Amino acid sequence: VLGFVKQGLRDLSISRTTFKWGVPVPGDDDHVMYVWIDALANYISALGYPNMDEGSSFDKFWPGSLHVVGKDILRFHAIYWPAFLMAADLPVPKRLFAHGWWTKDGEKISKSLGNVIDPVELVEK
Repeated sequence: VLGFVKQGLRDLSISRTTFKWGVPVPGDDDHVMYVWIDALANYISALGYPNMDEGSSFDKFWPGSLHVVGKDILRFHAIYWPAFLMAADLPVPKRLFAHGWWTKDGEKISKSLGNVIDPVELVEK
């Protein structure tokens, strides 16, 4: 991440033309919104944003004390995500922790592989 930042940061497009799934950009059928811009809107609206009053869900839960991410998406969460939040004048997570691959039976846990662990099932044990 530090090496990437030392190269100099440039503007980041928040739309993509390389795939069709996503939220369409109004007025441009060739573009869809970058998935993380859509995610940000979902995350903050789930907490009642723009209500940021003291005692609101947004006030209580945003920002997270610890943002835990996989190593393959560290750059995004260490650089792009905070930039989106700062551009929206929202506080960034207090700490970021990137972990290595979580594995099951020697393979990376993946929805694609179908080897995910159900957290509800674990709690019930």
